[in-house]
Order: sequence, then structure tokens, then C-alpha cells
Amino acid sequence: MNYLLKSKYALYSAVVFFLFANPYTYTLTQGFFGSILHIATNDCPTVYGIFFHTFLFFLAMFGLMTVPSLATGQ
Repeated sequence: MNYLLKSKYALYSAVVFFLFANPYTYTLTQGFFGSILHIATNDCPTVYGIFFHTFLFFLAMFGLMTVPSLATGQ
């Protein structure tokens, strides 16, 4: 794996982490999934919210790493 590819995935990871870790995202997901799972209280994540956002982070990173290989047919 070359350094350009590693730096690309490091940048993707940082951006996706920022999107899923900021308090406003917890508020948004509380609005969407609050009737099913208690994700945030006063913009602070609950334990369930942290696990839920970890799962979303995993899915996003898996998708970012899988989609380019599907597009090139590898």
C-alpha cells in the first residue's frame, strides 16, 4: 500500500470521524432515532449513542473502502 493511498484513507477517516463525533450530529440522530434509542441528552452522547455512532462510523469507512474497488472491478 503506497503512502498516497494511506494518506487518502487517513483523511477520509478524519473527516468521517469529525462528522460522526460532533455534538450536532448526536442531536440530529437523536431526532431521527430518538423513539427507538436514546442517543443524546443536551447534545451529550449516551453510551448507546456512542455505540450507535461507532457502528455508523464503521459502515461509512467500510463503504468508503469498498466502493472504489467495486467501481474499478477489483
